Amino acid sequence: MTSRIAWRDSFAVGDPLIDGQHRAFFSDLDQVVDAVEGGAPRDEVLGSFRRFLSALSQHFRDEETLLARYAYPELRGHSDEHTALLASVTAIESLLMASNSPVELNYVIRTLFASLVEHLVSEDMRYKSWLLRHTKPG
Repeated sequence: MTSRIAWRDSFAVGDPLIDGQHRAFFSDLDQVVDAVEGGAPRDEVLGSFRRFLSALSQHFRDEETLLARYAYPELRGHSDEHTALLASVTAIESLLMASNSPVELNYVIRTLFASLVEHLVSEDMRYKSWLLRHTKPG
């Protein structure tokens, strides 16, 4: 079994919708890993991955809307990071379709997981203090 990265409360940015989506990514990716490790048919693995990809796209839209609402000064750069990350995640779908090796698939998913966690703890933590300052009453 793959060692997994668990959600930590320190990953929270202070917005219930965004934090809920972030938490869900850990579960969603676990489902993809479970499908790969369990020898699930390719269609099942791809279905889990595509649900994750759809949720990720929605999350990026929601996060950018939130940051625009509070005039986050680094929104453009953050949005560019989302675009690049989404392109990378989308490219992984073709790897999932082409690979017949569970070890290779597992590596691809683990790499994806690491990229998303890195984005969360570096890029998203950069806006956390801005968001908390601008959403606190009075």
